[in-house]
Amino acid sequence: ISTLYTYPENWRAFKAQIAAQYSGAHLKVASSAPAFTFGQTNRTPAFLNNFPLGKVSFCIHFVINEALRGSSPQAQSQVLQWVSFADAEIIPPASAWVFPTLGIMQFNKQVCTVITLLHLSGMFQRLDKLRKNGFASVILFGGNNDSSISGIWIFRGQDLAFTLSDDWQIDYESYAWRKLDPDSDETKTMVKEYFAWEGEFKHVGKPFNQGKCFK
Repeated sequence: ISTLYTYPENWRAFKAQIAAQYSGAHLKVASSAPAFTFGQTNRTPAFLNNFPLGKVSFCIHFVINEALRGSSPQAQSQVLQWVSFADAEIIPPASAWVFPTLGIMQFNKQVCTVITLLHLSGMFQRLDKLRKNGFASVILFGGNNDSSISGIWIFRGQDLAFTLSDDWQIDYESYAWRKLDPDSDETKTMVKEYFAWEGEFKHVGKPFNQGKCFK
């Protein structure tokens, strides 16, 4: 039986517990006295002998079975790839949003604004193969707790290009799409404002914050 040393309600430890449950592994959780007291037990010589940094540590790979770990070197590398992706790309921005609401850390306006734009970036990365068939200028309007994202996309053909590939459909349903009339004054004004990143943006009702081009 493996032992997981942690403190109560540690969301990082939940990952090991969930993995162990799916794998049918027996995992003993030491999260309260006398088995474990955070700030005391993790400073003892015995604990530091196994975990020199004195931090709550665990290895998900140790408690999962072959079905979850991967039965081949390629499958195992893919598992590690997605675990690393979650740790590096999902947890940091999610924490910056959630932790302030829990009182764990102070709200950082600049961090949250950048994260909103990075959402504007993640979609572009997933649409990389669309670059030969589309061009866009997407803008973040407003500020924290009162922001919106909109943009102008130009495609080859008369219909949305997203439906042509399953890989391009990840994000597009999250937005409302409207075909513009290229001859209307409204469209001409919008195109000028979106690609110059300046103007009144009357249809939005919020000030320009920052923009990003897909090309």
